[in-house]
Amino acid sequence: MMRLDTQDIVNITRKQIAAIFKMEPLELRFVNDFQGEQYLLTNDKLHLSNQHYWAKVMECIFDNHTRPVLMCEVLYFLRNEFLESDIKLRFSYDFAEGADGEAVAWAEVSFNDSPELQPGEIAELIDFALSLQDKQWFEELTSKYKQLTA
Repeated sequence: MMRLDTQDIVNITRKQIAAIFKMEPLELRFVNDFQGEQYLLTNDKLHLSNQHYWAKVMECIFDNHTRPVLMCEVLYFLRNEFLESDIKLRFSYDFAEGADGEAVAWAEVSFNDSPELQPGEIAELIDFALSLQDKQWFEELTSKYKQLTA
């Protein structure tokens, strides 16, 4: 699993917007106008996740116009960057200091990179781990082999 922080998400969003819309954004800024979503506030904090795909989370500033960036678009941009992945995206806004709540974003990117191996294939990898003298990998493979053949 890989974890992306706020700046990573902003950089990927900027890159994807430039590639898709063929225009370089001047600025990406987080928005905090959630009047219709007041019910999501908890102790001056607002948390958005994948299920809030409709939420406007940023504004993209171009030379001659501004366009909203929705949660679903950020997810799309991240999926374009990390193909074949499962992404859990979170935006968190802290309004404790006032109406200009600070925004923090993070994402967990998981890849389905554990292929289903047959016992014979695992046995070959066990031999390879032995030849490499990789004790940890040998133990992991041996455990997996025992699970499959039990």
